[in-house]
Amino acid sequence: MIDRKRVNTIKKKISKEFPEFKGIEPTIIEKKIAPQKDIYRRLSLGVAKEFRRVYRLQFRKTIKTEDKVSLERILTVTLNEQGNIIKITQSR
Repeated sequence: MIDRKRVNTIKKKISKEFPEFKGIEPTIIEKKIAPQKDIYRRLSLGVAKEFRRVYRLQFRKTIKTEDKVSLERILTVTLNEQGNIIKITQSR
């Protein structure tokens, strides 16, 4: 599992880039990705390596529009095993 210190660093970075998500605690999801055996076989790389882990930090916030409609904004930060950001996606 990813350490708390790294999560706090990511939260600070997100709050600078996306101020509307400041102070929101993310949901942390760990996912194991199996090696793609077909690619290893086609490239003659031998036996597939071990599973990789990626972590997703999901920040959720409900906002109200001018016409009083509630919308849920979701910001997802994908991290590799070392805790480095791979990708950031955001709902509209």
